[in-house]
Amino acid sequence: MGGFADKLMAFGMWVSNNKYLGAIRDAFQEFMPFTIIGAIGTLWTSVIVNSSTGLGALIPAVMGLEFLNPIFSALNFATIGCISLAICFAIGMEIGKRNGMKGYYCGLIALAGLIVVVGATTSADSVMGLNGEFEYNSFGAFVPGGIMLQILSSDVLGASGLFTAMIVGILTVELLGFFNKFEKLQIKLPDAVPPNIAASFNALIPSTLTLLTIGAISFILQTLTGSTVHNLVFNLVQVPLQNVGGSFAGGLIFVIVISVFWCFGLHGNNMVGSIMTPIMTAMMIENEEAVRAGLQATHILNGSFMSCFVTFVGTGIAGAITIAIFLVGKREDNRSIAKLSAFPNCFNINETVVFGLPVVLNPIMCIGFIIAPIVSYTLAYVLTAIGFCPIMYVNVPWTTPPVIAGFLASGGNIMGAVTQLICLVAAVLVYIPCIKLYERQQNAQDAKNNA
Repeated sequence: MGGFADKLMAFGMWVSNNKYLGAIRDAFQEFMPFTIIGAIGTLWTSVIVNSSTGLGALIPAVMGLEFLNPIFSALNFATIGCISLAICFAIGMEIGKRNGMKGYYCGLIALAGLIVVVGATTSADSVMGLNGEFEYNSFGAFVPGGIMLQILSSDVLGASGLFTAMIVGILTVELLGFFNKFEKLQIKLPDAVPPNIAASFNALIPSTLTLLTIGAISFILQTLTGSTVHNLVFNLVQVPLQNVGGSFAGGLIFVIVISVFWCFGLHGNNMVGSIMTPIMTAMMIENEEAVRAGLQATHILNGSFMSCFVTFVGTGIAGAITIAIFLVGKREDNRSIAKLSAFPNCFNINETVVFGLPVVLNPIMCIGFIIAPIVSYTLAYVLTAIGFCPIMYVNVPWTTPPVIAGFLASGGNIMGAVTQLICLVAAVLVYIPCIKLYERQQNAQDAKNNA
């Protein structure tokens, strides 16, 4: 056990200290509030003020607020609809800071690199010219009413462009760091020039070479393959990762690994988050976009599913430990821990019971801590697959209490809340024998100490 624990700790530290995984993790954590803001827009337009799928179908008077829908739609587009731009900028900042460069400048050049790669695209279905007519120049850009209009595709801006944004963001900043190493590429100005202006000129040539290199790579790949870099990354990287990570088996691996890390005192969510979060976030946003378009959500596994059925009441379904102690626990020390843990568990915080009972390095409790999320995950997946539980598609704050979270994440469907309750009951049933066995061990140890 000691050797395995040491190896697990070493791996956890490697993940935490890895520059790229850490940058991805931090970028998504920084963007998390914006996904919730975007979800508010979806809740308003799809769940509340909607005459076909929302509250407006039951209470027609609600539709009197429909004039506000464009505002909430804009809210959603500015956040979730442009997630790739934001993540690219955030990753560029994080990589830049880790490389000892100015974070905001690295974020800007990463964003510029992404736009260089994806280029300007056009769509006759989404853009109307000033005179209602479309004309094309030799580059394929619209010239409506004599005005050239270049737009970025929603595929590039949204969830399907996430992995392209991540890769380009990292590559662009690393290239900038490479060119910055050559002093001959820096424009030296007299000392009398203000430092901020001098810094801008110093960055001019390295930045130009960086963007030219990124553009050249994109051009070469597109020439050789006949496909854009975005399509290549989406089809060769993002889709396979979503197929694996979004499968039942792939999700189950995430669930197990998270719990195992926690059992050794490591924050499993953070350890796995840099790999799992981009996959689950992309699928959640694709679900949300489908619902907004009047279609059915298709990804059972997504960020909202994991938060509603794997980490609710605390990772490891830790709140179920508290309930199990109240039901069958006899020892006053354990019941005291349960009383302290009850309130934090309501907001999905598990540290009080995990470290207070403890669960960490406790073989008996670790068994339940690993099995309970597996049972909840499997049960929720099956109930969703058969249609009992709706597919989750709305991102809610991770501190949202259970039942309320299931209701909101499913777009206001009561069966989402019911499924959370079923999973919680199942987790409690897993933990009850663990609590009984653990207290028996505690009593035996106390008797031995008092002998």
